[in-house]
Amino acid sequence: MKRKWLWPLLLTLLIFAMIAGSAVYMAYQSHQAENTIYIDDFIKKQTIIIKGKVVQHQATYYLKPAKNDPVKVHVKEGEKVAAGNPLYTYREADQEGNTELSLQLDNKRVEKEQIEGQITAYEERLAEATSEESASIEAQINWLESELTKAENNISILEEKQKKQEDKVGALTIKASQAGTILDIDDDQLQSFTAVRQDKPVLTMSVGKPYFEGYARRSEVELLSPVMPFESTDDSPVKGSLTKVALTPRDELRGKSQGVQGFLIEGRLDKTDGLYLGDRLSIAVHPSKKGHIWLPEKYVKKVMKADKPEYFVKKVYGSDKNEAKVMVEKEAEQYYLVTQGLSAIDKLEAYKK
Repeated sequence: MKRKWLWPLLLTLLIFAMIAGSAVYMAYQSHQAENTIYIDDFIKKQTIIIKGKVVQHQATYYLKPAKNDPVKVHVKEGEKVAAGNPLYTYREADQEGNTELSLQLDNKRVEKEQIEGQITAYEERLAEATSEESASIEAQINWLESELTKAENNISILEEKQKKQEDKVGALTIKASQAGTILDIDDDQLQSFTAVRQDKPVLTMSVGKPYFEGYARRSEVELLSPVMPFESTDDSPVKGSLTKVALTPRDELRGKSQGVQGFLIEGRLDKTDGLYLGDRLSIAVHPSKKGHIWLPEKYVKKVMKADKPEYFVKKVYGSDKNEAKVMVEKEAEQYYLVTQGLSAIDKLEAYKK
């Protein structure tokens, strides 16, 4: 009877022992994996995800307060303009005289051409005229030449007046400060030209190219720097590179919108086809690369020698381990920036487990 229950008991204990052993081994392997890294894999997998959107710089234009007449708008929504292109012009009472001045100038130019034509005709007659006719023709030519001089003088005077009028209109014309696209013309604001307060822009235009804007956490921003490449995480990845990494949280800056937490991150987009302003975008940034590796602090040992810090890592070669000195350029919260002493094939074991 004893043998009947002994063998099942031993078998059960053996199974339990095997399960326990497997669990211990798996826990050991998991612990080792959590505290061991291969530099090449670490560089590829270390990723910072930043959520943001597509934005674009905008220029806004406001009317001068309390004007008697509405402005004349020279552009329309969606139109692309170059720097210096007129956007709108303020009207003045004496601007109507500019049209009359232009008509006068046109008439004087026509008059001048007619006199020149008459002089040419008389000169042709003079070439074939008799001595008795010559005196009369020459007198007529002299009179026409004096009239031509008067016409030229009048034209010069009118041109000077016209230039002054154009300069005055130019001073009343608001021009684009840089190239861009007209995004919005506020018709209601256009009709509010008599208002003493002009709180809303009458015209808004985009300037420059669309770019990425997002916010990073304190632990992330220390690992980022301008020029770092990134790629969006959506189905149609868009590549680009960081252009701005703010060193001060957004909500700590005076004059900026409150309630926005994090450090401002901006990035250039290589292409913007299919993207619209306001589109949500998440980008993946790999902060480490060859010669620029942000190692978690548990893989680095810091030793002070003669008031100067020295840094070491624990390299693993099969079953052997060797402590090697590395060069650290910068310390961040929970990270060290290692610039020398590591290669892509190195395997490291953590000091703190």
